[in-house]
Amino acid sequence: MIFLAFWRKLGNLTSGLIGWVARLPARVQTKLLIAFLSIVGLLIVLGAVGLQVLSGVNAQTTELIKLQRKIAAYRQVQHDTTNQLYSISTALLLQADMMLDAALRQLNQFGYDLDRMEFVAANEAQVLGQVRQEYNQFTAKVTRVVELIRAGHTDEARRMQLDEIMPSADRLERLTNQLVNMAEADMVGAIEATEGAFGTSRLIVISFAVGSILLALGLGYIISWSLIEPVKKIGTRLRQIAAGDFAQQVTVANRDELGVLAADVNQMSEQLGRLYQEVQARTAELARSVGELEALGEVSKAVNSTLDLDTVLQTIVAKAVQLSDTDAGTIYVFSSATQHFRLRATYGISDEIIAALSSQPIKLNDAGIGDAARRRAPVQAADLSEGIPSPSQKIVLDAGYRGVLVVPLLRPNKIVGALVVERRKPGEFDTQVIHLLETFAAQSVVAMQNAKLFREIEEKGRELEAASRHKSQFLANMSHELRTPLNSVLGFTELLVDGIYGELPERAKATVSRVQANGRHLLGLINDVLDLSKIEAGQLTLAIEDYAVGQIVHSAVTAVEPLARAKGLSLAATVAENLPLGLGDERRLTQVLMNLAGNAVKFTETGTVDIFAHAVDGHFEITVRDTGPGIAPKDQVLIFEEFQQVDNTSTRQKGGTGLGLAISKRIVEMHGGTLSVESVPDSGSTFCMRIPIRVEDVKAA
Repeated sequence: MIFLAFWRKLGNLTSGLIGWVARLPARVQTKLLIAFLSIVGLLIVLGAVGLQVLSGVNAQTTELIKLQRKIAAYRQVQHDTTNQLYSISTALLLQADMMLDAALRQLNQFGYDLDRMEFVAANEAQVLGQVRQEYNQFTAKVTRVVELIRAGHTDEARRMQLDEIMPSADRLERLTNQLVNMAEADMVGAIEATEGAFGTSRLIVISFAVGSILLALGLGYIISWSLIEPVKKIGTRLRQIAAGDFAQQVTVANRDELGVLAADVNQMSEQLGRLYQEVQARTAELARSVGELEALGEVSKAVNSTLDLDTVLQTIVAKAVQLSDTDAGTIYVFSSATQHFRLRATYGISDEIIAALSSQPIKLNDAGIGDAARRRAPVQAADLSEGIPSPSQKIVLDAGYRGVLVVPLLRPNKIVGALVVERRKPGEFDTQVIHLLETFAAQSVVAMQNAKLFREIEEKGRELEAASRHKSQFLANMSHELRTPLNSVLGFTELLVDGIYGELPERAKATVSRVQANGRHLLGLINDVLDLSKIEAGQLTLAIEDYAVGQIVHSAVTAVEPLARAKGLSLAATVAENLPLGLGDERRLTQVLMNLAGNAVKFTETGTVDIFAHAVDGHFEITVRDTGPGIAPKDQVLIFEEFQQVDNTSTRQKGGTGLGLAISKRIVEMHGGTLSVESVPDSGSTFCMRIPIRVEDVKAA
């Protein structure tokens, strides 16, 4: 529990420090720089502490070296003292002058050693003073003994040596031993102090190192989390934004770039949320508009798919109910004669209600439908039960309908009718629904008008078809009736010209010849009219049999050659070799080619007329080319229509009714072929007849 409490407090402290660092009004770069500089400062402090510790260790080492030297000097003094005492004792016993002089010199040298020791061991001055005092006494006594020996007082010298010198030597030896012991004690103390200083220094260095590491880790953790935590929050917020959640806000304590970034993300989220709502609204509006347009398109397609007025009206009222999301609907048609609205189509209404509404006349001054027609604008009743309904509205109200919308069906300066939708739930109709039904009403008026016009056109077409059929039948009958007496007239004129009834005077013969020529021309016209009438009446049939293209070309050339020779034209025919036999109506194809060659000779004043025949891709191609005046592009289509020629001047000069090319085109098409022209004004014309080699199933027009 204590550990958990400590860990909780540590977490709170860390969170507080992270928040404090985050709230610092400094840039991220500045915070990182401060952290790095702090770590560098810790390293510098750690280095300084290490140097200080090393300096202390060096001082302790120097002190140990001094103590070691001092111990060595003391031991040397102790050794010298012992040697000198032994030498002096030996010299005093032997009483040799040379040895006594050497002993005195050694004593003097020992004095010099004591003088040097005062600089080495200044802290043992008292003991050294005792050593020097004792040394001086010892030196004086030794000198006195030497003098006694040299004076011959050997006994006194020996007694003095035993009584005074030996005890003095002992005391001097004890004092030098004391110096050595003191130096060794100092050495032990210094070693212990050095070990203590090393432990303390090590502890200080380790403490500073651990503290520096912990502080560096703490700074790194605090600064990194002061950066990572807002980045994670911002990243989480961005993922929420990507998922479509624009209502949340990211909250960070940072007052640096991350704080600015968080504010920007919040602002972006707000803007995206607003834009997303606008896009959703626009999308919903577009979807609604697309749905309405699709519905209108379906309605338009359904309405225009038929031109039966009753079907059109029934489709209109059904689609209107679906578009307005209502329960029922009706269409009334206005009669200009009676000034009444008459029920014409319904949807979602029972037969009893239909019968009741049909029996109820509605005038222009009536409420609801009449008001909408007079105002030329939609009229709605949010709740029929709140006012005084008209008789027709009372029928609707009794049927359980509360809300009614009336949209007039209008044309410029004319009332066509009214579109009415009803729903059982009361309430006003949405403006968009009203506009939609207005658009639909305008389309409905056009559809109704189209259906009405189509019905009228259909009736007129049937009448025209009957009239055309009667005309064709009349022309066929009249042409036959005219051709019979005309053939008789031509026969009698030919007999008169041939002199069967006697020779005629020249003037009479010339007149009869002109009558015969005009009669033949009239017979040709009657034959053309008869052929056209048979084609239009479907009475012209083809005599399908084998034929040779060369024979057709030869027949045509033989027929038009006299006219070409008379005009000085060159007429040539080229038929490809080894052409197969064709299957078709040889007489009708010869008629077509003679018509084309005759027109070429007739309209060409100078030059040539060439006929070419060959087979290509299962078809015969027969071409007539001339060097005539040519045909303008605008007239190249008209020449294949009935009673059409290039211009009236040519008609009057060259003659003809304009039926030849029309009949020729029909005959070629009956064979399953085509008749075409290529021409350039003042450069001649080329007519091409292209028909299948074998005509199998084409029997009649």
